Amino acid sequence: MFWAYLAFVWIFGAASHFFYQWSGGSRLLGLLFPHNESVWEHGKLGFWPLCLALLTRGLVLQAGWPGVCRAIAAAVLFCLVHLVGLFYTYTGALGLWSVLPADIGIFLWSAAWGLGLGWRLLEEQASRAAGALSAAVLALAAVLLLYFSACPPRLPLFTDYSKKR
Repeated sequence: MFWAYLAFVWIFGAASHFFYQWSGGSRLLGLLFPHNESVWEHGKLGFWPLCLALLTRGLVLQAGWPGVCRAIAAAVLFCLVHLVGLFYTYTGALGLWSVLPADIGIFLWSAAWGLGLGWRLLEEQASRAAGALSAAVLALAAVLLLYFSACPPRLPLFTDYSKKR
């Protein structure tokens, strides 16, 4: 069963890379899905698919909201931190621009391990306090993804690398 959810995360995440372009530049889709080639925007590749997959799995398991929130928050944070960290590690260490096969591999690896973490956490009970804290962290992550997509600061994390070559 895990593999079906992982396939969903990978396929939906990969397809979402093109949603903005396919929409003809919809502002709403640009907030929800990557609209440029910055590292920040690519965090959205894992965010929404992991949220949907783990929410669905939580409903199937009839897990309580604290456990579902904790699983989703942990999975999303794992994925986002590793997408950013691994990208800057290999580009900084090797002095390279973005290398597409490496970037795809980082997404696949980060999403898989994030889903695995969330999957495992769904099997455990979580307190209401842990659920509330996780929901707050998840909401903050979603707000930051949306806000910094609309108003990106002038930092390397938000640089559109397709325009830097």
